[in-house]
Amino acid sequence: MNTIRLRLGISALFAMASFSLVIAGFTDTMEGAEREVDWRACQQRHAHASSQVERVRAAYRACVTDNDCVIVDTSTYCGGTCGEVIHRAGVQQMRRVISHLNATVCREYWSMGCPYGTPACLASRAVCAGGECTSEPAATLSESALPADDPGALPGCPAAR
Repeated sequence: MNTIRLRLGISALFAMASFSLVIAGFTDTMEGAEREVDWRACQQRHAHASSQVERVRAAYRACVTDNDCVIVDTSTYCGGTCGEVIHRAGVQQMRRVISHLNATVCREYWSMGCPYGTPACLASRAVCAGGECTSEPAATLSESALPADDPGALPGCPAAR
């Protein structure tokens, strides 16, 4: 158990250091560009992209069994995500919406110098609960959060799969 805590602690330190480098790089980029970012416009574009992803998620949330549900990557050029759990029938529609957002709203977002962020994600799996696709933790700490074949690996973001 102490080994797991030590590994998780070291991973957390690396994550914080990486985040600091990203922020420092973003600040340097913005100073060199000498342009002011329109934060309200950034927020509006990000909110629009998020609402379009949510619209598709809402349309494809109904399910009967766990096998109906999948985790689909919903990251755009506006920001990274941990993905959404939807009915497998909606995967192509979600991919089309993401592609459209990347080519339009998020391309503008990126060209305006808006910041890009990705949340830390917990390992999860898609399930059908109460007739709706949702997620649940893939493993609890008591079940060992680390894969047995690679004791140094941490669970990844579902969107990366």
